Amino acid sequence: MKITFMSSRLKTVILPFILSVWMTNFSIAEERFCLDETGFMYPLFSEKNCNENAEELITKNEFINILDVKDELRKEALENYRSNKNNVAKTEKDITKEDVEKIKKDSLKKIAKNKKTQQLLEKKAKKNKARLERIEKRKLEQEEKRKKQLAKAEERKLLQKRKKLERLAKIEQRKKINEQKKLERLAKIEQRKKLNEQKKLERLAKIEQRKKLNEQKKLERLAKTKQNKNDETVKSNSSEVASSQTLIINENLELVLYNKKIVKENIIPYVSGEVTLIDSLNKSEFKELTKKNINLVLIIPKDVETFSNTISQNQMTSRIVTGIRQIPNPDYRRLEMEIRDTEKKAMLAKRESEIYEYKLMTQQSTGYGWLDVLGAFANTAGSISYHNNYVNLQNKLNDLISDYSTTPMYLDKEILSPYNYDLVNIKSEKKVHYDIIQFQNNKFYQSNISFNEEKNFNVAYNINQQDKRFEELTNKHDKMDDVKIWENTKLNEVSIDGFLLKINNSTKKQLNNINDVYALLNYEQDKPESFWDKLFGSKKNQKKKVKSASLTSSSYETKDSRFDSVVVVKTGSGMGSGFFISNDEILTNYHVVENAMSISIIDRNKKRSSAVVIKKDLKRDLALLKTNMKGDPVKFYSGQLKQGEMVEALGHPKGRKFSLTKGWISAIRKESSVYNATGAEDVLFIQTDAAINPGNSGGPLFYKDRVIGVNTQGLHKDTSEGMNFAVHFSEVQKFLSQ
Repeated sequence: MKITFMSSRLKTVILPFILSVWMTNFSIAEERFCLDETGFMYPLFSEKNCNENAEELITKNEFINILDVKDELRKEALENYRSNKNNVAKTEKDITKEDVEKIKKDSLKKIAKNKKTQQLLEKKAKKNKARLERIEKRKLEQEEKRKKQLAKAEERKLLQKRKKLERLAKIEQRKKINEQKKLERLAKIEQRKKLNEQKKLERLAKIEQRKKLNEQKKLERLAKTKQNKNDETVKSNSSEVASSQTLIINENLELVLYNKKIVKENIIPYVSGEVTLIDSLNKSEFKELTKKNINLVLIIPKDVETFSNTISQNQMTSRIVTGIRQIPNPDYRRLEMEIRDTEKKAMLAKRESEIYEYKLMTQQSTGYGWLDVLGAFANTAGSISYHNNYVNLQNKLNDLISDYSTTPMYLDKEILSPYNYDLVNIKSEKKVHYDIIQFQNNKFYQSNISFNEEKNFNVAYNINQQDKRFEELTNKHDKMDDVKIWENTKLNEVSIDGFLLKINNSTKKQLNNINDVYALLNYEQDKPESFWDKLFGSKKNQKKKVKSASLTSSSYETKDSRFDSVVVVKTGSGMGSGFFISNDEILTNYHVVENAMSISIIDRNKKRSSAVVIKKDLKRDLALLKTNMKGDPVKFYSGQLKQGEMVEALGHPKGRKFSLTKGWISAIRKESSVYNATGAEDVLFIQTDAAINPGNSGGPLFYKDRVIGVNTQGLHKDTSEGMNFAVHFSEVQKFLSQ
């Protein structure tokens, strides 16, 4: 009886306390519940809104009146309740113990369903853990392998460094020996120079003395010649005056531009202004011009030159990828930490879910149905909330492990090392040269004028393709193709006033007579040589004595007349030889002019002209050039060559211009040419021991006064002696006839 009284007193004290706690917490959430998409309901205590946007906020009365409806029918029941306002509604007092038990039973079923999901996730978590261990093991093995590779690489580097130091020491030793030999050679050269200088001064004194004597004799001859010419001029003037009375003579200045066809004529500028253009000018047409115009200026294009010179060369620095260095991957360490943290949070969420499930299962009745309902729903909501959190964390863990499996422990970082590339400043120039013939007061004057344009290019060489800025650098700097395009572009337009200004500022030379004009225009002379020309020899036919191969003037050497046909072939990258096969066509080796942007021809009298390739044969290593210069064509041999006959090679070996070397015909044989891709021995060559060196290439090989071949190559003197070759004249004839 006493025990019953005590339990009744305890119940009387505890129940009001529980009720006051529930009511205190719930007073904030009066009429605040949430209905999710599945029909599950839970109260809001301190929260203001439902967990998800799709969930619906309901009142306490709505909660009570759809409480006994199945979860899947609660949304429909809520709509019916809201639409029927006159229906008798349930209250807190209408909730029975059976309602509470039903709610608890339904909640436990929902939690049990969640537990199955948890079990599946736990199995998956075990697999993930095993997978994670395998990944870590594999990565540790890779790390160990990487360390071994790095150790071997370091060992190789040290070995290479040691070998490099040994090589540098040997090179330095060789340099010292070579430097000592060089100093000895320079001392000998200096001694020879002093002796040569002394001899040179003695020769110059003798030459100067001879010049004075020759000058005195020349003045005497000119005085006699002038007297004879004056007599002839008086007679010719009287006849011209008689004929001019029947002509209409233009006394105004007449400007005539002769559109002469020359090499690289596409570069010649357009001339604007009052000028007469003519496309042909033969001897009779020229005479007609001079008869009708007593104040005439004839403009004749002479030559076009294009050339480029290197002004400066600088080394620029850039960076190239020379290796790979591995650095720790920060994402790898971050993923490791996130995986550990997520695993811990998932375990805590699972534990909290189980705690709320246990509270629901062990919940005791308070005797107040409404409070029991709230308690059951609160425990259920807590269990489901933590369960959902657990599921989300497990899914996140799966994603993290997937990322972790594909994330390397180390990242490859490029090692950039400096390197140098060349930046060449090229000054390009193109010139057009004109011959000017002026006819004024029955006198002829000759002058030369030129128009030119210049442009600077910065051409980059040796930019490494592995350079990170390769495209940027190649676009920033010029290319050699840009230089070539500019060199072959027409000069800017020139006005006739510009021509007149140039002509007036040029040095004029009065011509002696009409025959000098004809010689300038390559016309035949009107009359035979005078007595004095025959006596002293005309300039055209007199055999010239020219300077020797040395830099000093000399009168003791007469050049071989065959050199009148030989020229220097000069390109931007070097020089070779060539010879005239017609008045304005030159034969040379193809390798002499290969890839040349501009070609210049220089004859024995140091006259210069441009040239272009009009024909080439890579198999025979031959090229035919067209030039604006006039020369004496060679004559080719015909017939059979005899082994052992003496031959002579003309050319410019090692830059020693207009040199001659002799030798013998060693053999006539077929060999493989330099450019023959098949390697077949199907080009006929003359083998000779006449010395052929760089600079001789393209020059003629003479047998007496006939050309029998084109000097093309000599075997290196380190491996052979007297093994030189010239393309046989029959191959040349085949090339020219193609």
